[in-house]
Amino acid sequence: MTHKEVLTVGNPVALGFGAMRLPDADQTAQMVDAYLQAGYNYFDTAWIYGDSEEKLNKTLVSRHARDSFLLADKLPPWEVKNTRDCERIFDTQLKRLGVDYIDFYLVHSLDDGGEEAVEAKDLFGFVKKKKDAGYIKHMGFSFHGTSAYLERLLQRHPEVEFIMLQLNYADILAGPAGEWQALARKYNKPFIVMEPVKGGGLAKLPAPAEALLKAHAPNRSIASWAIQYAATLEGATVMLSGMSNMAQLQDNLKTFKDLKPLTPDEHNLLSQVMGEISKVAAIPCTACKYCHAHCPENIDIASCFGLYNGVKMGDAHWNRANMYRTLAKRAEHCIECGACQPYCPQKVDIIAGLKEVASAF
Repeated sequence: MTHKEVLTVGNPVALGFGAMRLPDADQTAQMVDAYLQAGYNYFDTAWIYGDSEEKLNKTLVSRHARDSFLLADKLPPWEVKNTRDCERIFDTQLKRLGVDYIDFYLVHSLDDGGEEAVEAKDLFGFVKKKKDAGYIKHMGFSFHGTSAYLERLLQRHPEVEFIMLQLNYADILAGPAGEWQALARKYNKPFIVMEPVKGGGLAKLPAPAEALLKAHAPNRSIASWAIQYAATLEGATVMLSGMSNMAQLQDNLKTFKDLKPLTPDEHNLLSQVMGEISKVAAIPCTACKYCHAHCPENIDIASCFGLYNGVKMGDAHWNRANMYRTLAKRAEHCIECGACQPYCPQKVDIIAGLKEVASAF
């Protein structure tokens, strides 16, 4: 895939390598090689993805020719007080990655709560300056806000070349994501799909929902349905999948090998699946862990929610309760300060969720 193809709607959608949850360096290197050998080359990381940038340096940048892959990285608005912070973060990212330019650079995780700050700090102006200087090839933003805010962004910043949207069948069939897709098409912006499996939430479903899919196609993975749905959305050019092991990569490559849109009957089937999912009151956490750095008690919020959701999806309560008790800081340690809340892109009521988890376990 070339720069042009990422920005041109109508090309076959490419499988993007999401680097949020990478395994150890040796396994990552094997996955990187297999992914490139399959003919794909778009790698996505971010400032807050732990050691992801350094790991991509070691497993990708230092082992493959720079023109053989595309790199995407992101500027975190919540870390920026002034232009000096932008410069510091960007320079650090170049060093971590071991490159002298970044192909696709995004203002990260925009939502309504930070709208005024984003404009006041002129984050788009900073990214445009770096693009004009050749350090960035293409500029965009990732988004987790309301449809109204997305439209304001697209109107205010025509210089943006692409956007990244959380699009999956759960958020489209039972949420506002369909409106985001329509706005991207209205303003002629190619979009990159993130969270196609909703942070893993659509890889394991309630038993009745999984039974519907297995009855239709016994040999398909549950996750492949979400991948196929997201990868065939009109306007998408890249579909990112956060892959943590070789099995996930191979399953995605299998889905992409003969990628076709879902049939009308299959769309109806996913509507039935959503009906079963809606009967389970889970917490819509995607385990991005953006909230973790802001919790003064160092509570493992994502693990708390993940274990709770597992029980709701049919996992054994005793097993998940035992795992919960191994966490160093658990839901009951929450002091209800609310420091985490502004950083949740899913708008989860974290305090209420932690109370629910503490009660359940």
